[in-house]
Amino acid sequence: MKYLLLAVALLIAFPTQICAQESRKVRLVVQQNGQALVTELRTVTLAKGDGSLLLPGLPNTIDAHSLQVRSLTAPRDLEIRDLALDDDLLTPTNLLRRNLGKQITLVLPDGKTRDGRVQKQATILSIDEAPVFLIDGAVYAGPYDAILYPEVPKGLSPRPRLTMNVYNSGPAKQDIELCYIARELSWRMDYVLAMNKAATGGRLTGWVTLQNRSGADFSEAKVELLAGEPRSVAQFAPRAMYAAKAMAVPEAMDSASAAPEELFEYHLYPLKRPVTLLNQQSRQVQLFQSGHLTVNRKLLGRANALPSGREADPIKERLDAMISFRNAEAVGLGLPLPQGTLRAIQDEAGVKHFLGEAPLERTPVGGNVELRLGQAFDITVERVVLDFEKTGKNSYKGTWELRVRNSKKQSQRIVLQELMPGKWKVQDASQKWSRPSSGVLEFTVDVPANTGQEPHLVKYSFTTEL
Repeated sequence: MKYLLLAVALLIAFPTQICAQESRKVRLVVQQNGQALVTELRTVTLAKGDGSLLLPGLPNTIDAHSLQVRSLTAPRDLEIRDLALDDDLLTPTNLLRRNLGKQITLVLPDGKTRDGRVQKQATILSIDEAPVFLIDGAVYAGPYDAILYPEVPKGLSPRPRLTMNVYNSGPAKQDIELCYIARELSWRMDYVLAMNKAATGGRLTGWVTLQNRSGADFSEAKVELLAGEPRSVAQFAPRAMYAAKAMAVPEAMDSASAAPEELFEYHLYPLKRPVTLLNQQSRQVQLFQSGHLTVNRKLLGRANALPSGREADPIKERLDAMISFRNAEAVGLGLPLPQGTLRAIQDEAGVKHFLGEAPLERTPVGGNVELRLGQAFDITVERVVLDFEKTGKNSYKGTWELRVRNSKKQSQRIVLQELMPGKWKVQDASQKWSRPSSGVLEFTVDVPANTGQEPHLVKYSFTTEL
């Protein structure tokens, strides 16, 4: 019986509607920075003349300043006079605040037994830091197990409620559109690159993870993903501004989304199927799967060429294991790749092994993706300073010997990049070198197999003026 009375009390405290709402359609444009543009279409029934319309079910994280409401059925016949958004939510903090100076019941440890409890009448004196109470004429600021309130304060609701005061001279049944920004709605991109045993080819799959912490449920929502970095919510536009020429997607792509659209300086990825996203829920959707990719491998060493002058012992250098591929239509990609995390696995005859993960920066069509998966195990480099001298106020000369050891049974090609400051010249080098950029001296070295004991040597001398 007490549960029935409690349910009736809650229904009285939190009315769900003033005018009948028969249906609700939702569209979400979700950003990666934790906010989304929500557009709702609600069918409501309105009386003629003056009236109030309650629109419940809004997210806890709604940005009230972004709220827009209009009638799609009869925009000239429905005059929206004002909007009242009640977002004073039913939370423990708000309950304390609204009962400041009032009497409540505290559940306290009784102090006699380990699990014993006692109820005391108390008055809330302060809530600035920890709550302070007046109990039996004494000020109490100790622990408590629970607070029992006599009633729910007026105006507090489990979720924000929008009330519209309107004047309706049009039809009773109308479609009302709500548009607003909600926080704690986001998406992230995760990629899985399944490569062959040689790591020279594979297939790339893109997965989208939608997260909803907004406090509202969205059922059968049409979802679009915004990839890019809008500076502010002001750059969102009505749907009419979204029209753009769709980019071509190769037939080989098995995608759960339609072709991405260009939106301002960003990209919009509409999902093909509606998504139900409940509050406190994450949902993963496959966005695309590529055809066969050609993957390029590279072992890369990168170090500063200007010594500090204090190098007494050889410096050990690890080589980064790098992979790269091209975002091209010919390999079943050809769509802008959003920022995300790529995880590489080796998939050979159904046996899978994890090879590493790396951040993948947003990559336009035709761009090149280069990722560092880890470090080489069997190939090492020792750097030895053979000569270093300051030849002027801001000029230096030096000589490095790079001792490369390959413990593998096959020869390996590695790339060594020496980062050169200032205006530099190579005076002498044991093998060919190149200058890929103004501050980089690069050697491409073929290291023979089984050179663990007798290293392969790369030696060069340089001068530089800072």
